Amino acid sequence: MKTIWKQSLLAAMSLVVPLSESLAGTADFTVQYQNYNAAGPNDDIIEAGIQVRNNTSAAIPLSNIVVRYWLTKNGATTVAPACWWWNAPSCSAISLSTGSASATGADQYVEIRFTSAAGSLAAGATTAPIDLGVTFGGATVNETDDYSYGNQTVPTDWSRITVHDAGSAPTGGLRGGTLPTGGTNPPTDPPPSNLAEFFDDFTYSGTGDAAFTNLWTVRTYAGGPGVSGATWSASNVSIVTEGSDRLMRLRATTNGTTAGTSHSEVLTQAQKFRFGTYATRMRFRDTPLSGTRVFADKYVETFFALTPYSSPSYSEQDYEYLPNGGWGQGNTPTMFLTSFDKNKTASTSARLAYSHDGWHTLVLHVTPSGNVYHIDGVERANHSSQFSPLINQFLDFQMWFIELGASGGARTYFEDVDWVYFAKDAYLDTNTVNAKVSSLRGASIPRKDTVP
Repeated sequence: MKTIWKQSLLAAMSLVVPLSESLAGTADFTVQYQNYNAAGPNDDIIEAGIQVRNNTSAAIPLSNIVVRYWLTKNGATTVAPACWWWNAPSCSAISLSTGSASATGADQYVEIRFTSAAGSLAAGATTAPIDLGVTFGGATVNETDDYSYGNQTVPTDWSRITVHDAGSAPTGGLRGGTLPTGGTNPPTDPPPSNLAEFFDDFTYSGTGDAAFTNLWTVRTYAGGPGVSGATWSASNVSIVTEGSDRLMRLRATTNGTTAGTSHSEVLTQAQKFRFGTYATRMRFRDTPLSGTRVFADKYVETFFALTPYSSPSYSEQDYEYLPNGGWGQGNTPTMFLTSFDKNKTASTSARLAYSHDGWHTLVLHVTPSGNVYHIDGVERANHSSQFSPLINQFLDFQMWFIELGASGGARTYFEDVDWVYFAKDAYLDTNTVNAKVSSLRGASIPRKDTVP
């Protein structure tokens, strides 16, 4: 946050695979690579020409795959990727993000994803070259120690740029190339059988249900964050039915005026969550529940952990999705993954500038060494030990407006929460979390709280 306060049972549990482990079936795609900046390996820019060849016998939607370029940032504090050219169809069909790694020749990666507008790659076909640029905020870096670096000036088959399934981590869904060596198993491998866990499936009759109020507080008091003077309304939180499932729904409403604007927040009664695995399955929404979408309405859909802002040991770890953009992103939908410093003097944030509309599983590892953010099994941010919490925190869901569009018709934006899960002092990957949740549901356990 930027201001105050902010599924069938798996056949087997899948733990993180070390990056050094070999994987079968990794020849479906070949990457061809040309270094457009081969003459400048020690400057402030990487410029790579990347093409992907489909070695299978069937057409494959490009949106099904992810391409990763692995690098070392050599102490640079900024890693900014850009697509400078792709003529089939265009860079608008590409999204880029960065993340941290721990491998030989790679403490960072740049990830290329494709939207549905990119179409399919026919069997045996090769994409047009993607001109990938990476800058470092003006800092000079040494490209030659990068895992994916090569000095070839013509397109050449290159195994050091990898391809994996869009729905998997690279280690579990590798489709082309060779991963850099290194990496570690999770701190807990496998998880202990006597985990201290918090779980809620939100199978309540409503927010007035005594079982709900025993675990959760719905905010009604005034104050930040959000539009000054807007209300925080208990009526904006509800339990809804979708098919056979029950969901917690948070809404934020406005007609463009302060008086006509309301936010929502739900947080745990207990402040007892610190190190361990935080997880939830959420549906982020780009379009309103009712009314017309107004892009000048900048609002935030969130899941996070935090201490009270007034605490001298303040800390916060946030998933914050801005469907209409904001915070310098224009109208581009952007997910911010942010850790706030315990001394309130600094924060660090990753930005995923593309739509996250729909269901996603968020898994956050908070450890004494730092915070690691995952979305749908893929690591998206890794923040250092400076941002590890000093004291216990609350779990929190929230919706609020940064800015309002023009006055006019009422519009209501919303997010849905399927379940939330926490494992104390254990670090579970996404598949293991899903298996845990499926097991609890299969045992007809709608909620559980054994966290001391």
